[in-house]
Parts: sequence; C-alpha cells; structure tokens
Amino acid sequence: MFEIIERFHDQLLDNYEFTSVCVEEIFYDDILKELFEEANPISGLRGCNIENGDTANLFNLAALQSPIICYRYRNHFRVVAGVFTLNMIRKGIAQRHVHSDYKVPVFILSKKPIGLVRKHIIQFDLTNMLLTKCFISDTKKISFFLHAWFEKDQGKRSIYQSKEWLSLFPNLDTTEKVSNFLSISKKSL
Repeated sequence: MFEIIERFHDQLLDNYEFTSVCVEEIFYDDILKELFEEANPISGLRGCNIENGDTANLFNLAALQSPIICYRYRNHFRVVAGVFTLNMIRKGIAQRHVHSDYKVPVFILSKKPIGLVRKHIIQFDLTNMLLTKCFISDTKKISFFLHAWFEKDQGKRSIYQSKEWLSLFPNLDTTEKVSNFLSISKKSL
C-alpha cells in the first residue's frame, strides 16, 4: 500500500494539467460517493446565501486557495479533492451568482488513479479540512466522520493505527494525540 501511494506522490507533479472546466462537467468520484453515503460533511455545513460583490472572481480565488483536483472519465471529470470548493461554487450557481456554464480552474490528473490512490487523496482532502479548518467543532460529529471514512485494521486498537490513517497522519497515531491536536477531550473522540 505505502509503495503504491509513494510512487503516486513521486510522479504527481509531472502528471497533471491546470485548466478551466465547466462546473456542470464535474461529478463525484465513486469512492467519494461511497464515503459520503457513510458520512457526508457537506450536510454539516451551515446554509447561507453568498452575498459577495464579484462572486466569479471570489470563486476563482477559492479554487486556487483550495484547489479542485479531477481526472478525466469518459466525457466529463471526476473530482477527488476540493469537494468543499466545488460545493461552494455549485451553491453559487444555484443562487444565480454565476451562470450555469461557469468554468472553474482545476487540476486534472493525466490519468485516473487506481482506487487505493483515489481513496487516499479523498481521505486526505476530507480529513484535512475537518481537522485543520475546524468547520465542525462537535467532538461526536468529528468522531463520526473519522470512523466512517477510515477502517480499523484487524488487531489494532483504533482507526488511528490503521494503514489508511498512518499513511496520511503518521504522527497522530493515538486518540490522545488526535484530541491534543484538535484541543478537544478524547472521551468522545
């Protein structure tokens, strides 16, 4: 597992293009859909109208600050990272702040990664946003999302010792370390 992921990372910066893509041509990756069926963090976001001036420029800026990463699949694109940015832009389209044919800047991987790598990218994107952006502060909800997105390996005490988790956060290998990182109680984590 680690070798495959390491090989992907070694080649990543040589195997992508940066371009603009119509938002309507971007769909969720199948693995992302599966994780969202278990626990969808988008449903935990506050709903509010976007009330900014030049919204298209702000969407472009958001797409650069938290990029959308896709791969080509048939006649469209499948997203593996930048889900929150994509959701914000889709919301802007629904609220008619930009046209439905709005093109967003995206990174397109040169080929579809294997399932293991796609899951790795998706888990990092979702978990990094959850842990570092703190859009959810309820420890029970954080625990719910993490336990839905990561599988506990057989014979291990928690998800924090799983290969999936350690490939992303090797220094956060116990519940105590994760709770200290988040400055929360480890009881409900």
